[in-house]
Amino acid sequence: MRERSIRIVTDSAAQISADWAAANDVVVLPHRVVIDGKTYVDGVDLTDNMLAEKLLRGSSPAKIIAPSESDFIAAYQRLADEKSDVISLHVSSALSETVSNATRAQAEFRGRCNINIIDSKCISLGLNSLVYAAKDMTRTHQTTDEVVRRVRGLLAHVYGLFVSADLDHLERSLRLRPAQAELGKMLGVIPCLSLEEGDIVAVEKVRSPDRAIERLTEFAGEFDEFISLGVLQLGAPPHEQTRLLLESLQPNVPKLNTIPVWQCGPILGNIMGPAGFGVMIFEGEQ
Repeated sequence: MRERSIRIVTDSAAQISADWAAANDVVVLPHRVVIDGKTYVDGVDLTDNMLAEKLLRGSSPAKIIAPSESDFIAAYQRLADEKSDVISLHVSSALSETVSNATRAQAEFRGRCNINIIDSKCISLGLNSLVYAAKDMTRTHQTTDEVVRRVRGLLAHVYGLFVSADLDHLERSLRLRPAQAELGKMLGVIPCLSLEEGDIVAVEKVRSPDRAIERLTEFAGEFDEFISLGVLQLGAPPHEQTRLLLESLQPNVPKLNTIPVWQCGPILGNIMGPAGFGVMIFEGEQ
Protein backbone atom coordinates (compact mmCIF):
# COMPACT_ATOMS: atom_id res chain seq x y z
CA MET A 1 0.00 0.00 0.00
CA ARG A 2 1.39 3.41 -1.00
CA GLU A 3 2.32 5.65 1.95
CA ARG A 4 0.03 8.64 2.20
CA SER A 5 1.69 11.94 1.41
CA ILE A 6 1.38 14.97 3.67
CA ARG A 7 0.50 18.18 1.85
CA ILE A 8 0.66 21.67 3.32
CA VAL A 9 -1.89 24.40 2.64
CA THR A 10 -1.22 27.97 3.73
CA ASP A 11 -2.27 31.48 2.74
CA SER A 12 -0.60 34.51 1.22
CA ALA A 13 0.12 36.07 4.63
CA ALA A 14 3.03 33.59 4.81
CA GLN A 15 4.85 35.52 2.05
CA ILE A 16 5.79 32.25 0.34
CA SER A 17 7.27 32.64 -3.12
CA ALA A 18 5.31 31.04 -5.95
CA ASP A 19 8.41 29.21 -7.15
CA TRP A 20 9.13 27.65 -3.74
CA ALA A 21 5.48 26.70 -3.27
CA ALA A 22 5.37 24.98 -6.67
CA ALA A 23 8.67 23.17 -6.11
CA ASN A 24 7.52 21.90 -2.71
CA ASP A 25 3.88 21.09 -3.47
CA VAL A 26 2.64 23.70 -1.00
CA VAL A 27 -0.78 25.20 -1.74
CA VAL A 28 -1.00 28.96 -1.11
CA LEU A 29 -4.45 30.53 -1.05
CA PRO A 30 -4.39 34.31 -1.57
CA HIS A 31 -6.08 37.02 0.41
CA ARG A 32 -7.88 39.70 -1.55
CA VAL A 33 -7.39 43.39 -0.88
CA VAL A 34 -10.03 46.02 -1.58
CA ILE A 35 -8.71 49.56 -2.09
CA ASP A 36 -10.89 52.43 -3.29
CA GLY A 37 -13.54 49.94 -4.39
CA LYS A 38 -11.18 47.84 -6.51
CA THR A 39 -10.29 44.27 -5.55
CA TYR A 40 -6.76 42.94 -5.94
CA VAL A 41 -5.34 39.45 -5.39
CA ASP A 42 -2.50 39.50 -2.88
CA GLY A 43 0.78 38.54 -4.49
CA VAL A 44 -0.77 38.31 -7.97
CA ASP A 45 -1.82 41.78 -9.06
CA LEU A 46 -0.99 43.68 -5.86
CA THR A 47 2.56 44.07 -4.58
CA ASP A 48 3.52 45.51 -1.21
CA ASN A 49 4.96 48.56 -3.00
CA MET A 50 1.62 49.17 -4.72
CA LEU A 51 -0.21 48.77 -1.40
CA ALA A 52 2.16 51.20 0.33
CA GLU A 53 1.57 53.82 -2.36
CA LYS A 54 -2.20 53.37 -2.24
CA LEU A 55 -2.31 53.56 1.57
CA LEU A 56 -0.27 56.76 1.49
CA ARG A 57 -2.80 58.33 -0.87
CA GLY A 58 -5.94 56.91 0.74
CA SER A 59 -7.97 58.17 3.67
CA SER A 60 -8.80 54.76 5.13
CA PRO A 61 -7.17 51.36 5.50
CA ALA A 62 -7.61 48.73 2.85
CA LYS A 63 -10.13 45.94 3.39
CA ILE A 64 -8.49 42.51 3.58
CA ILE A 65 -10.65 39.55 2.53
CA ALA A 66 -9.60 36.08 3.64
CA PRO A 67 -9.55 33.07 1.29
CA SER A 68 -13.15 31.94 1.17
CA GLU A 69 -14.73 28.70 2.31
CA SER A 70 -15.17 27.75 -1.35
CA ASP A 71 -11.45 28.43 -1.98
CA PHE A 72 -10.62 25.94 0.77
CA ILE A 73 -13.16 23.37 -0.43
CA ALA A 74 -11.61 23.43 -3.90
CA ALA A 75 -8.08 23.06 -2.50
CA TYR A 76 -9.02 20.31 -0.06
CA GLN A 77 -10.93 18.43 -2.78
CA ARG A 78 -7.84 18.29 -4.99
CA LEU A 79 -5.75 16.92 -2.15
CA ALA A 80 -8.46 14.48 -1.08
CA ASP A 81 -8.55 13.15 -4.65
CA GLU A 82 -4.79 12.58 -4.35
CA LYS A 83 -5.34 10.58 -1.11
CA SER A 84 -3.13 13.04 0.78
CA ASP A 85 -3.26 14.06 4.42
CA VAL A 86 -3.47 17.83 4.84
CA ILE A 87 -1.85 20.24 7.27
CA SER A 88 -3.55 23.60 6.80
CA LEU A 89 -1.38 26.23 8.51
CA HIS A 90 -2.63 29.79 8.51
CA VAL A 91 -2.35 33.40 9.60
CA SER A 92 -3.58 34.18 13.11
CA SER A 93 -7.34 33.99 13.58
CA ALA A 94 -7.11 37.29 15.47
CA LEU A 95 -6.03 39.01 12.25
CA SER A 96 -8.04 37.23 9.55
CA GLU A 97 -11.07 34.99 9.01
CA THR A 98 -8.87 32.48 7.18
CA VAL A 99 -8.90 29.85 9.95
CA SER A 100 -12.68 30.04 10.41
CA ASN A 101 -13.24 29.65 6.65
CA ALA A 102 -10.86 26.69 6.58
CA THR A 103 -12.67 25.10 9.53
CA ARG A 104 -16.04 25.37 7.81
CA ALA A 105 -14.58 23.82 4.65
CA GLN A 106 -13.00 21.02 6.68
CA ALA A 107 -16.46 19.84 7.76
CA GLU A 108 -17.22 18.93 4.14
CA PHE A 109 -14.46 16.31 4.21
CA ARG A 110 -15.03 14.64 7.56
CA GLY A 111 -14.37 10.95 7.12
CA ARG A 112 -12.99 11.48 3.59
CA CYS A 113 -9.73 13.34 4.16
CA ASN A 114 -7.48 13.85 7.16
CA ILE A 115 -7.33 17.66 7.37
CA ASN A 116 -5.54 19.30 10.30
CA ILE A 117 -6.06 23.05 10.67
CA ILE A 118 -3.49 25.02 12.68
CA ASP A 119 -3.98 28.63 13.75
CA SER A 120 -0.38 29.89 13.66
CA LYS A 121 -1.13 32.88 15.93
CA CYS A 122 1.34 34.82 13.81
CA ILE A 123 1.90 36.36 10.39
CA SER A 124 4.52 37.17 7.75
CA LEU A 125 8.03 35.94 8.65
CA GLY A 126 6.66 33.95 11.59
CA LEU A 127 4.12 32.08 9.48
CA ASN A 128 6.67 31.68 6.69
CA SER A 129 9.13 30.05 9.11
CA LEU A 130 6.45 27.68 10.41
CA VAL A 131 5.53 26.60 6.88
CA TYR A 132 9.17 25.92 6.05
CA ALA A 133 9.59 23.97 9.29
CA ALA A 134 6.46 21.92 8.62
CA LYS A 135 7.60 21.12 5.10
CA ASP A 136 10.99 19.95 6.41
CA MET A 137 9.22 17.68 8.89
CA THR A 138 7.20 16.01 6.14
CA ARG A 139 10.44 14.91 4.47
CA THR A 140 11.57 12.77 7.42
CA HIS A 141 8.87 10.06 7.28
CA GLN A 142 7.07 11.34 10.36
CA THR A 143 3.38 10.66 10.67
CA THR A 144 0.89 13.45 10.12
CA ASP A 145 0.05 13.47 13.84
CA GLU A 146 3.74 13.86 14.71
CA VAL A 147 4.18 16.78 12.33
CA VAL A 148 1.05 18.49 13.66
CA ARG A 149 2.22 18.02 17.25
CA ARG A 150 5.68 19.42 16.54
CA VAL A 151 4.33 22.40 14.58
CA ARG A 152 1.90 23.24 17.38
CA GLY A 153 4.87 23.17 19.75
CA LEU A 154 6.58 25.86 17.67
CA LEU A 155 3.74 28.37 17.84
CA ALA A 156 4.95 29.86 21.13
CA HIS A 157 8.37 30.59 19.66
CA VAL A 158 7.45 33.39 17.25
CA TYR A 159 7.89 36.97 18.45
CA GLY A 160 7.37 40.38 16.91
CA LEU A 161 7.74 44.03 17.90
CA PHE A 162 6.82 46.88 15.57
CA VAL A 163 6.64 50.67 15.66
CA SER A 164 4.60 53.19 13.72
CA ALA A 165 4.53 56.95 14.04
CA ASP A 166 1.40 57.11 11.86
CA LEU A 167 -1.13 57.51 14.67
CA ASP A 168 -3.97 58.30 12.28
CA HIS A 169 -3.41 54.99 10.52
CA LEU A 170 -3.20 53.10 13.82
CA GLU A 171 -6.49 54.69 14.83
CA ARG A 172 -8.15 53.74 11.54
CA SER A 173 -6.90 50.15 11.89
CA LEU A 174 -8.38 50.09 15.44
CA ARG A 175 -5.04 49.61 17.22
CA LEU A 176 -5.50 52.94 19.01
CA ARG A 177 -8.65 54.58 20.31
CA PRO A 178 -9.33 58.11 18.97
CA ALA A 179 -8.45 59.67 22.33
CA GLN A 180 -5.19 57.72 22.46
CA ALA A 181 -4.26 58.85 18.96
CA GLU A 182 -4.99 62.51 19.71
CA LEU A 183 -3.07 62.42 22.98
CA GLY A 184 -0.18 60.63 21.28
CA LYS A 185 0.03 63.33 18.62
CA MET A 186 0.01 66.04 21.27
CA LEU A 187 2.82 64.35 23.22
CA GLY A 188 4.79 63.24 20.16
CA VAL A 189 4.86 59.56 21.15
CA ILE A 190 5.44 56.53 18.92
CA PRO A 191 3.52 53.36 19.85
CA CYS A 192 5.27 50.01 20.03
CA LEU A 193 3.10 47.13 18.83
CA SER A 194 3.70 43.56 19.96
CA LEU A 195 2.55 40.18 18.68
CA GLU A 196 0.47 39.00 21.64
CA GLU A 197 -1.66 35.83 21.54
CA GLY A 198 -1.89 36.18 17.79
CA ASP A 199 -2.97 39.83 17.74
CA ILE A 200 -1.00 43.03 17.12
CA VAL A 201 -1.52 45.27 20.14
CA ALA A 202 -0.03 48.51 21.47
CA VAL A 203 2.06 47.63 24.51
CA GLU A 204 4.29 50.65 25.19
CA LYS A 205 5.36 53.99 23.73
CA VAL A 206 8.59 55.84 23.02
CA ARG A 207 9.26 59.52 22.50
CA SER A 208 11.43 59.64 19.38
CA PRO A 209 12.40 57.68 16.25
CA ASP A 210 15.87 57.14 17.72
CA ARG A 211 14.39 55.59 20.85
CA ALA A 212 12.10 53.43 18.70
CA ILE A 213 15.14 51.98 16.94
CA GLU A 214 16.88 51.46 20.30
CA ARG A 215 13.82 49.60 21.61
CA LEU A 216 13.68 47.30 18.57
CA THR A 217 17.41 46.64 18.93
CA GLU A 218 16.94 45.80 22.63
CA PHE A 219 14.12 43.43 21.69
CA ALA A 220 16.27 41.56 19.16
CA GLY A 221 19.13 41.40 21.67
CA GLU A 222 16.96 39.39 24.06
CA PHE A 223 17.36 36.30 21.84
CA ASP A 224 20.58 34.30 22.01
CA GLU A 225 19.48 31.67 19.50
CA PHE A 226 17.00 31.84 16.65
CA ILE A 227 16.21 30.22 13.33
CA SER A 228 14.93 33.33 11.59
CA LEU A 229 15.25 37.06 12.27
CA GLY A 230 14.12 39.76 9.91
CA VAL A 231 13.25 43.43 9.71
CA LEU A 232 9.74 44.00 8.41
CA GLN A 233 8.29 46.93 6.49
CA LEU A 234 5.51 47.34 3.97
CA GLY A 235 7.29 48.36 0.77
CA ALA A 236 10.74 47.99 -0.74
CA PRO A 237 13.54 49.02 -0.78
CA PRO A 238 14.31 49.77 2.90
CA HIS A 239 13.28 53.28 3.93
CA GLU A 240 15.47 55.57 6.04
CA GLN A 241 14.26 54.34 9.45
CA THR A 242 14.67 50.73 8.37
CA ARG A 243 18.24 51.40 7.23
CA LEU A 244 19.03 52.97 10.61
CA LEU A 245 17.52 49.95 12.35
CA LEU A 246 19.66 47.57 10.29
CA GLU A 247 22.78 49.53 11.26
CA SER A 248 21.77 49.34 14.92
CA LEU A 249 20.92 45.64 14.81
CA GLN A 250 23.99 44.30 13.04
CA PRO A 251 26.43 44.49 16.01
CA ASN A 252 23.81 42.80 18.20
CA VAL A 253 23.17 39.81 15.93
CA PRO A 254 26.69 38.91 14.75
CA LYS A 255 25.58 35.43 13.64
CA LEU A 256 23.86 37.09 10.66
CA ASN A 257 26.16 38.52 8.02
CA THR A 258 23.13 40.14 6.43
CA ILE A 259 19.82 40.86 8.12
CA PRO A 260 16.97 40.27 5.67
CA VAL A 261 14.32 42.92 5.10
CA TRP A 262 10.89 41.38 4.65
CA GLN A 263 7.90 42.97 3.00
CA CYS A 264 5.31 42.38 5.67
CA GLY A 265 2.23 41.90 3.46
CA PRO A 266 -1.14 43.65 3.45
CA ILE A 267 -2.54 42.43 6.78
CA LEU A 268 0.32 43.67 8.95
CA GLY A 269 0.99 46.59 6.61
CA ASN A 270 -2.64 47.65 6.89
CA ILE A 271 -2.18 47.88 10.67
CA MET A 272 1.21 49.64 10.80
CA GLY A 273 0.82 51.79 7.72
CA PRO A 274 3.50 52.59 5.13
CA ALA A 275 5.82 54.19 7.73
CA GLY A 276 5.70 51.25 10.14
CA PHE A 277 8.55 48.80 10.61
CA GLY A 278 9.68 46.21 13.11
CA VAL A 279 11.49 42.99 13.96
CA MET A 280 10.16 39.43 13.89
CA ILE A 281 11.98 36.39 15.30
CA PHE A 282 11.41 32.63 15.10
CA GLU A 283 13.31 30.67 17.73
CA GLY A 284 12.56 27.20 16.40
CA GLU A 285 12.47 24.10 18.56
CA GLN A 286 14.09 24.48 21.97
